[in-house]
Amino acid sequence: MNILIIVLGCHVAYLLNDRIQTAVQLTTVLENQNIVWGFSGGIKNKMADKVSEAEKMKKIISSKTPFVYGSQPQWNYILDEESTNTAENFTMFRQILEKEPNKYSDIYVVTSDFHFDRAKRIADGIIENNGFHWVLSDLEYGNFREMEKVHMQNVENDVRAALRELVVPL
Repeated sequence: MNILIIVLGCHVAYLLNDRIQTAVQLTTVLENQNIVWGFSGGIKNKMADKVSEAEKMKKIISSKTPFVYGSQPQWNYILDEESTNTAENFTMFRQILEKEPNKYSDIYVVTSDFHFDRAKRIADGIIENNGFHWVLSDLEYGNFREMEKVHMQNVENDVRAALRELVVPL
């Protein structure tokens, strides 16, 4: 069976790198599993950046592929290069999961500890009964923990807006 590891993007390289490192550490306990990486994050500021967060994560993780004597593990990737916020991230993954509902035996979501409460509420609002396993980076950055309290007030609106944009296959 496949295991999906969703890594939520972040426009702060310091935090993005730590989320990736946290995800890589997770793979050490999931050895001999078929891992599919789900990297989610578009370009938030097209004037300052030309590469999506998802593509950056793929490049970083590809360089960390562990060597296994006799064979190199094949890691597969799902890149969401369009989403620019957490609600859009989970909307995209909902569409993927609905297309192949039994493809993954386990789904892990990697994000920062300060982002967990809001990300979980959004995930639960967009993908009911998701059963996600959460893996959290404990790295802090500036006043992000305090800003999450402000963003938390908009969760219901963010979920509603993302669901309005959801393209449901017929």
